[in-house]
Amino acid sequence: MGACDSKAASGGVRAAKPKAKKAPRERQKLDIADYTFSKRTDEVLIKQEGSIDGQQFNIEECKNCDIFLLDYVATSFVDDCQNCRIFIGPVESSVFVRNCTSCSLVIACQQYRCRDCKDCKLALFSGTEPIIESSQNMAFACFDFNYFSLRGQMANAGLKPWNNKWWMVYDFNKNEEKPNWSLLPQEEASSLLKIENCHGLITPEELENESVVPITLGSRPWPSKETCFIVFLPDSEPLIEAFLSKALASKWAICRTRVVRLQEEQLKTLFAWAKEPKLVLRCKGCEVVGMQVCGDHIQKQVQDTLALTGLATGAKNIRVVPDKDTDTLATHFFQTWKDEV
Repeated sequence: MGACDSKAASGGVRAAKPKAKKAPRERQKLDIADYTFSKRTDEVLIKQEGSIDGQQFNIEECKNCDIFLLDYVATSFVDDCQNCRIFIGPVESSVFVRNCTSCSLVIACQQYRCRDCKDCKLALFSGTEPIIESSQNMAFACFDFNYFSLRGQMANAGLKPWNNKWWMVYDFNKNEEKPNWSLLPQEEASSLLKIENCHGLITPEELENESVVPITLGSRPWPSKETCFIVFLPDSEPLIEAFLSKALASKWAICRTRVVRLQEEQLKTLFAWAKEPKLVLRCKGCEVVGMQVCGDHIQKQVQDTLALTGLATGAKNIRVVPDKDTDTLATHFFQTWKDEV
């Protein structure tokens, strides 16, 4: 977030800060061959941290390859690949996948688009609604991958881990009778890649660390009808991390999360129940983070957590929407109110 001048809230976990970006390399000194995997078959192809360094990287005409781009990327095109397992990310802008068949992809990007693809599985982080076009049998799950540098790379790419719209797929060729996409069982997401082919660059300990990107249910069935909608005010990154750690430890289901700048009238609607005149002004022009969690007696569990744990020190930066307003306001926040373009 960091879009406002207010002092950061205190909390138990420090949010990662992006490294200072290096000056862009001069275009004429770049060798396109260093930023492309092309016409490869039955190979393991790896780009380590620092080898892409925020440039564009393309993958084309590969067959039965294991591909790992373990660096942050400007944008990426994946064209005409078959039976490949591909990790890309984090990507500052868009990933465009075209004419690919029977591929498994794990991607973190601002925008995901695909066209003329078939029989592909994805574990996705997308800051905007994923778009598919002229594609069939596409299966989506929430991003589920981890390594030590991921958090810093996401910061460098400008991706906010709590703003994943992986499940809000827009299909240009929607087919009600035979949908072109489905939900991939979440337990399959962590096995889309052959990590053993990564030559020890990612250790089991890294994979088992607490996820940088929270795994959300999105449009999957929620295990309980009882939900709680929490709003984090601007500059609350440490509190958000601490809350997610508590949610994971308490086995709460994280339904959905979002980072957004709301218009003044939207803020007035969101906080109408709070009776705090200065709240709208405090959030105007800044990013707020919303999370919806579910579970039995979840409202009480969340309230107790915020009052009786270390999160109590950040209470002034957290608002819990009353139970009676949760369904309406959560629908507005996560579905109705669109991002500003």
